[in-house]
Amino acid sequence: MAQTIERIKAQAAWDRIEALGGHGVWESDIVVVSLANTEVLDDDLALFRDFPYVQILDLSQTKITELGLAHLVDLPVLEEIILIGTQISLQALGEFARAHAGVKVRTKPPQSTINPFGL
Repeated sequence: MAQTIERIKAQAAWDRIEALGGHGVWESDIVVVSLANTEVLDDDLALFRDFPYVQILDLSQTKITELGLAHLVDLPVLEEIILIGTQISLQALGEFARAHAGVKVRTKPPQSTINPFGL
């Protein structure tokens, strides 16, 4: 029964992600969530209490601040967070990175990209 309640909460959180304009992949082996370029606010990130499975999270070009980061401290499998163009202070970014040494914190776009279809 506990798994059922957990699954119901997770689905409600996923539905909230989509209602906020986000999208992603929720599979058994990978969970990626993008809320980039949405109107997501700091308190909206509380939904991750019921959806802690995210491995890669993109919050680029949002109004998220360090207050929003507080909702992300207990994501046990988070591997990468993308925070390009947010309102999070450099100090808060540094504190988050130090507290989550295993999480890649990206604040700048990649310098170059490789197009596998190019010649």
